[in-house]
Amino acid sequence: MLKLIKKIKDNKGFTLVELIIVLAVLGIIAAIAVPRFMKVQDQAKMDADYATAANIAKATEVYIAQNDYPSSVEVSDLISGDYLDSDPVAQHSSTSLPFSITLKDDDITVKDADGNIYYPKP
Repeated sequence: MLKLIKKIKDNKGFTLVELIIVLAVLGIIAAIAVPRFMKVQDQAKMDADYATAANIAKATEVYIAQNDYPSSVEVSDLISGDYLDSDPVAQHSSTSLPFSITLKDDDITVKDADGNIYYPKP
């Protein structure tokens, strides 16, 4: 029994095989987790763009009501009138695309420079 305890005390550290197994398991976990994290991140950016577009649409409604129904509204009008704090841009694209507002009858449409519609939400 004492020999067994002495043998256990003399073993310090991990063997090369144990380290390789741990690295393989960590690699498998990373291969599964990273793509899922990227997908969640992309979805969060899209959701942020939809929320931003909804805020722009609400600010446009207030602007229209207070300015006797203008024929067109630009994002710069909303910023200069203190309806928006800053120029909003789309988060999900590789380049930050500005939003644009289109008025047709009583409908407000908010899109980015590529023509992707964010409001009303498709």
